[in-house]
Amino acid sequence: MDICYKKNLLRLGIMIATAHAGAVSAQSTRETHTEESLQEIVVTAAFAESEAETALPIGVLTGEELAEKVSNSLGDTLKNEIGVNSASFGTGVGQPIIRGQTGNRVTILQNGVGVTDASNVSPDHANGVEAVLANRLEVVRGPSTLLYGSGAVGGVVNVIDNRVPESLVDAPEFIIQQSRNSVNDEDKTIFRLDASAGNFAFHLDAYTRENDNVEIPGFAVDEFAVERLEELVAEHLEHEHGEDHEDEHEEDHGHEDEEFENTNGFIGNSDSEADAGTIGFSYVNDNGFIGFSANRLESNYGLPPGTHSHAHGEEEHEEEHEEDDHDDEDHDEEYEDVDFVRIDMESTRYDLRGMYSFTDSWVDNIRGSIGIADYQHAEVEYFEAGGSEIGTLYSNEGTEGRFTLEHVPVGNWSGVWGLQFTDSDFSAIGEEAFIPRSEIGSLGLFAVERYTQGNLTAELGFRFEDNDIDPVGRCGFDGSATSLSGSVLYDMNAESNVLFGLSRSERAPTVEELYSNTDAATCAAYADAENFVLHAATNLLEIGNPNLSEETSQNFEFGYRKHSGAWTGEFSAYYNKIDDFVFLDLNGEEHEEQAIASYLAKDATFRGLEAEISFTVMQRGANSLVLGLFGDLVDAEFDSGGNVPRIPAAKVGGELRYFGPNWTMHLHLTRVNDQDDTGELELGTDGYSLLSLYADYHWDFGADSELKLFVRGDNLLDDEVRNHASFLKNYAPEPGRGVTMGLRFEY
Repeated sequence: MDICYKKNLLRLGIMIATAHAGAVSAQSTRETHTEESLQEIVVTAAFAESEAETALPIGVLTGEELAEKVSNSLGDTLKNEIGVNSASFGTGVGQPIIRGQTGNRVTILQNGVGVTDASNVSPDHANGVEAVLANRLEVVRGPSTLLYGSGAVGGVVNVIDNRVPESLVDAPEFIIQQSRNSVNDEDKTIFRLDASAGNFAFHLDAYTRENDNVEIPGFAVDEFAVERLEELVAEHLEHEHGEDHEDEHEEDHGHEDEEFENTNGFIGNSDSEADAGTIGFSYVNDNGFIGFSANRLESNYGLPPGTHSHAHGEEEHEEEHEEDDHDDEDHDEEYEDVDFVRIDMESTRYDLRGMYSFTDSWVDNIRGSIGIADYQHAEVEYFEAGGSEIGTLYSNEGTEGRFTLEHVPVGNWSGVWGLQFTDSDFSAIGEEAFIPRSEIGSLGLFAVERYTQGNLTAELGFRFEDNDIDPVGRCGFDGSATSLSGSVLYDMNAESNVLFGLSRSERAPTVEELYSNTDAATCAAYADAENFVLHAATNLLEIGNPNLSEETSQNFEFGYRKHSGAWTGEFSAYYNKIDDFVFLDLNGEEHEEQAIASYLAKDATFRGLEAEISFTVMQRGANSLVLGLFGDLVDAEFDSGGNVPRIPAAKVGGELRYFGPNWTMHLHLTRVNDQDDTGELELGTDGYSLLSLYADYHWDFGADSELKLFVRGDNLLDDEVRNHASFLKNYAPEPGRGVTMGLRFEY
C-alpha cells in the first residue's frame, strides 16, 4: 500500500469521524424527502425491497435529485455519486466508471435489459441511452449483479423510465421543460405524457437539444503534457530499440508537430445535437401488465481536433498506390487532409415487457422483457478542401431477453430464478474497421435465494452463462462463465445495519479483446503488418488475442449503513482480485511510426473505500439546513508490479442543502486529488476543485400542477479540469464555468 493511498485513507477517515461527531451533536431528524427516497423500492435487486434493506451496495437517483443532476451523458450525471466517475472523450461522450472499471466491465441497462450499441468497443463511442427522460437511475457497485450478466465486474447502471407503463394513472400526467446552458449555448426541450383509458396505459416522451462549442478556461491542448508524453514514448522506444530508433521516431513526428493546432477559450468541434422520441402502451389489470414501446434516438457530436489520426501516411500512399488511377489518388489526398471527425448515431429500439402475478400457486410472479435494437453510427470525416465522407460505419443489430420467476416464500426462504439471452450481429466497415464482423450470442441461467431470520438477511446467488463469438471465419470463441455470490445483512438496530459480501465472478472476453486486427481465417494477428488498422481513439494499433480465456474476479466487501435517525450515511470497503485481467499492453513495438498494443491477461487487484454522511443541522418550521459529506478512492495495481492506467483520482467533498416552503438551494464542492499512480506511458494529472450551486422556486397552480424555475451553476471556480480517466485529458478538458437556467411545468 503506497503513501498516496495511505494519505487518502486518512483523509476519508478524518472526514467520516468529523461528520460523525457533528451528527451526534445534531438532534434534528433528516429531511422528509430523503427518508421517503430510502423507502422506494429498488428495481435493480432480486426482491422488492427498499434501498435501506437491499443486500447490495446500491445508489439511487430519482425525483428532484435526478432532475437536478441529470446531464447529457450517464457518466456526467453520476460522477458525483460515491464510487462512480466519468470516462469522458471530449464533451460528447461520458461513460460511467464504477470502482475504477468501465467499458465492458460495466453493464448499462434500459429497464433491466441490456443496451445494444458500440460503446464498449471504443472510448469515443457514446452510450446508446440517455438519462434526460428517466424516472430513476440505479447504480449497483461491485460484481454481485448476477441477475444482469457475468460481465458486470465493475457494476451495473440501470436507466429506468416509464416507456412501457406498469400501472394506470388516475389522471393524465404532463411534463414540459425548457433550459439553456451558457457554457455551450445549449438549448434543451423535454416533453412527457402519461395517461390511462380503461385498462390501457399510454406513454409519450420526446426531447431535443443542440449546443455550440464548449467554453473552457485557457487552451484546449496541454502542449507541455503532449510534448512530455512524446518524450516518454521516445525514451521507451529508445530503451527497446536503441538510440538510432529514437532519432528516427523524432524525425518522423516532426511534420505532425508542424501541423499542430490549438484553440484558446473553447474546444473546437465540440458542438452537438440530439433528438429522441418514445411511444409506449400497456394493458394493465389486477394480475399484471403487458406492453410495448418503440424508441428512436439520433445524436451527432464532434471529436476534438487532433485526436483522430489515420492509419496511412503520404509516403505509404506514394509507395503502394503509384499505379492507381487518378481518381483513387485524389480520394487519398482528401483522406490525408481530414479537418475534423464527427459521429452520427442512430438507434431504433423496440421493447416488449410483461408481468403476471399468481394466486394460490407456488409461483408468486413471472416477468419477461425483450429488447430489439438496430444501432449504427457513422464516423464522418470532413475535409479541409470541403466535402465529407463516411470513414467507418459501425452497426450492431441485436435482441436481448430476460425472464424471471419469483417463488412464494418457503419457510424463511424466498427466491428468484431466471433466464437471459443475447443475440447480436456486430460489424465495422471502413478505414477504422479493426474488428471483424462478428455474430455474438450468450445464454445465461441464474438464481438468487434469500434467507431471513430475525435481524439477519442472507442472499446466495448463482449464474451460469455460455458465450459465443463468431467472427465469420474459421476462428471463434465458445466459453462458459460461472459466478457465485453470497452476502449477509445484519440489522444492528432499527436505524442501521452492516453488510458482508463475497463473490466470485467470471467474465468472458469481448470481441475487441479477442479479434482486433486479427485474421479470422488463421486465428492470429495478421502476418503482414501492412494490414493493421489504427484505432484512432487510442492512437494505437490494437492487436487482439484469440487465446484469451475468462477473467475471474474474487471480491470481498464490508459495508455499514445508517438509514434513519439524526444522521444517515454509509461506508463501504472492498477488495477485488481479478485473475487474468485483460488490458492493452504497450510493449514497445511499432509499425510505420505507430505504436502497437496487444491485449494481454495479467492478474490485478482493485481496492477502495466509499463513504457519505448526511445530517440536519437546522430545522425551523418549513425551513431546514442539511449538511452532507462524501468521498471515495480506488487503488488498482497489477500483481506483478505497476498501476492499472486511467484510474480516477480520489475525491472528497461536501454539500449544504437549504429547504424552504417553496424553494431549495444546494451548494456542492468536490475536491479531486492529484493522480500520480500512473500506468505505463501515462502522465499524472493535477487535482482540481468543482464548485456548483443549484436553486429552484416552485409555484403551485391548484392541487395538481406546478411551475418550477431553476438555475444551476457548474464549475463556478472556472478550474481547468483534466480528467485522468479520459483518453483526451491532454487535448480536451472538461467544460469551464457554466450557468443553466430553465422552466419546468408539471401537471
